[in-house]
Amino acid sequence: MLDRLQKIVKFFMNRPIKNYYNTNYTKRALLSYIVYPFRYGMKNTHTNHYEAITWGKILDELGYQVDITQYDDKSIDVSNYDIICGFGEVFFRCIYTADCRAKMIFYSTGRENCLQNYETLKRIKNVHEKKGVWLGESSRFVEKSYTSVSITSDAVISLGNDICADSYKKYNDNVFQLDAPIYKVLDYKYIIQNKKSDFQKHFLWFGSSGLVHKGLDLLLNYFSTRDDIFLHICGNIYYEKDFIKTYEQELFQKENINVYGFVDIKSEKFEEILKQCGFVIFPSCSEGGAPSVLTCVGNGGLIPIITKETTIDTGFDIWIENLDEEAIAKAVEKALLYSENNIKKISNQVGEYVLNKHSMENYYKNLKNIIENKIIKENMGDN
Repeated sequence: MLDRLQKIVKFFMNRPIKNYYNTNYTKRALLSYIVYPFRYGMKNTHTNHYEAITWGKILDELGYQVDITQYDDKSIDVSNYDIICGFGEVFFRCIYTADCRAKMIFYSTGRENCLQNYETLKRIKNVHEKKGVWLGESSRFVEKSYTSVSITSDAVISLGNDICADSYKKYNDNVFQLDAPIYKVLDYKYIIQNKKSDFQKHFLWFGSSGLVHKGLDLLLNYFSTRDDIFLHICGNIYYEKDFIKTYEQELFQKENINVYGFVDIKSEKFEEILKQCGFVIFPSCSEGGAPSVLTCVGNGGLIPIITKETTIDTGFDIWIENLDEEAIAKAVEKALLYSENNIKKISNQVGEYVLNKHSMENYYKNLKNIIENKIIKENMGDN
């Protein structure tokens, strides 16, 4: 009964929205992404709320009557659209709908599907070899292959740096790189000026689902062997019950490892954590621009300790060269060599860099330029 009720609630919350901007344009666009921010307002829990709203706004500005649908909607008729944007089930429907005339723009928020699945399953296998358990719920494995969408779409817009965009280029000739946006809620300069004592020994993991995929297991393995440095964990980790059970001792019985659960970036707790930490550490195996890392940098000036697979680069990063504890140790030891003054100097530089490059304004400007000038005019022609 509870499952049925949840399905009904989800259906009504995510039902499609027709002609969201109430216009009389003759051209029609379908945005397949998330419905929530259009129906209930934008939240700062994830940048995808802002991204979705921005997509809709741009399509409206370009003269399209805009319909919104949830990415997993399998029922919507795709035959009457001029352009379909985003990702999800509608792209597969287009392939199997003979009279679908829509041009398709695939919005990728991660590296190419096959590559990401390969990387995330390697991480899951690695944990199994160490712990003897399969933590599939802590991967980011996608069963349905979006490689077909990468191939059949008229263009791909890839969130992240060139590493992310390059993963699509063997499947599509029209791939465009787009920097991820961040929510700015705090003044990073104020945070840096008010750092707490020993901040250079404090490291923050700030992430969402897919805890093994995002390297939290590696950090727990390493930090649990140290009592002179501190790991702070922010994220709603409690949904991944098998992970919690497997790493219960490391998570909850080590004095140098602090678990906060989900932390609102507008809360005093988030501000306190940023003041406590000098670094954000994120050994993920695959990301699309890692907005969670950028959020910590742009709001708190935290220096990134990251893998290349996060697909961000600020010019001030400490690189984790491999997905293992030895590489974590090398990166952390390098960070510990930084003096307090040096950390603050770099923090100001990296905070300014991220705030300028990854602002919401730049995201809007760059996305509109790509859609209007590089895809619609150059590759599709005016519909």
